[in-house]
Amino acid sequence: MGIIIILFLIATILAYLMLSYRAWEIKVLREEPSIPRSKIIPEMYFRHLEKIMLHLAKHIIQWVVLMVVKGLFIITTKTKKWIGMNWPKVYSFFSKKNGEPDPLQKPSFVRRAVLESKMKIRRIKEKVKHEHGEQNH
Repeated sequence: MGIIIILFLIATILAYLMLSYRAWEIKVLREEPSIPRSKIIPEMYFRHLEKIMLHLAKHIIQWVVLMVVKGLFIITTKTKKWIGMNWPKVYSFFSKKNGEPDPLQKPSFVRRAVLESKMKIRRIKEKVKHEHGEQNH
């Protein structure tokens, strides 16, 4: 407690001495030449501010979009894994089928129709290529 009182008295005496010295300078009209102060806040035009804000907005929007997409990927991956472990029938129903059918299994009606259409299109393509190839020579 005594240290605080001593510090208070020293601070009060120093403040009194600084004020009395400044009063003496004013009384004698003795002034130090004023030093031009540099501007603390530089001049900033609206165009610069607009560019800075657009730049920040772009980065914030990109960050938000990336975080949302990352979250969606994480959620879908974890959901698929959870459904695969807990509900295997539902998972197998919604899982993608391989392009290669089982050779022992007979192809379905739709699959046969698609394969036949592909073969017919290939034949027509070859026929047109052959006919036009012969006419040019």
